[in-house]
Amino acid sequence: MKYRLFLLLAFLSPLTEIFASDKTSIPYPVWGQSVGVYNIFVISADAKEYRNSKDYDRNRKISLDGELKLGDHFSISAGYGYVDQYATQATTWSGWDRWRAGLKTFFTLGIFSIGGGVNVYGPSASEPWIGERNPELLLVRPHLGFVLDFGKTKFQAFGLYERETDSKFRDPVQDKYYRYMEAGATLSYDTSSNWILVLEATYRMAVENTIPTPRSDSFNLHPGVQYKIGDGGGRVFFSGLYGMRKDNTYDQGFKLGYQQMFTFGETPE
Repeated sequence: MKYRLFLLLAFLSPLTEIFASDKTSIPYPVWGQSVGVYNIFVISADAKEYRNSKDYDRNRKISLDGELKLGDHFSISAGYGYVDQYATQATTWSGWDRWRAGLKTFFTLGIFSIGGGVNVYGPSASEPWIGERNPELLLVRPHLGFVLDFGKTKFQAFGLYERETDSKFRDPVQDKYYRYMEAGATLSYDTSSNWILVLEATYRMAVENTIPTPRSDSFNLHPGVQYKIGDGGGRVFFSGLYGMRKDNTYDQGFKLGYQQMFTFGETPE
């Protein structure tokens, strides 16, 4: 009996460490849609590519995003970026990306939290229309997600839907539209040191008889890390991209950057 109890404790001890109580904030996803509300700004750079014997596609982007909490349950956000796109089978272009404005809400019930919101992306200032999204139209992305907080270990997941719309949020006058659904999940573990281990997954699928384009669907895995800099709320991060489908949008890539979380009157976590 004593040996059985010893073996049970030996088996459970790593689990108690993984799920130990910890009041740190929910890690901000690198690739997917965030579910929680934050006071944060993020500067990032990413590079993605698809290559085979006949086709090569490369995308590089620098982004600046910010989010501001309105009380405990709401936030507003905005973002902008610069894109460099090169492809052997499509038009090459570079320039300013679409601006983004967003609104989120978030509520917590014990270890379970639920959140949702909407992001609106403005017309593109530089992108040519190459048969996918119309750069002159708005993009609307409503999203819904949840978080399970087990202390050091946290899991969050989301789903979103994107559609093109005109400036009055009506269906545009064109034969077909570019619409898709996306889902993703983030599993994170806050180590005893300043490192946070993060594994993300994202899946995107075109829907509603959308404009057919090569490699429009994608399934990606994103292993990465975040490193907390002192107690000031700063984090540097690095995350990879590994395409899991044969005709994925991109085969491989990475994203790195800096996150600064801040609070008013409190010490950032």
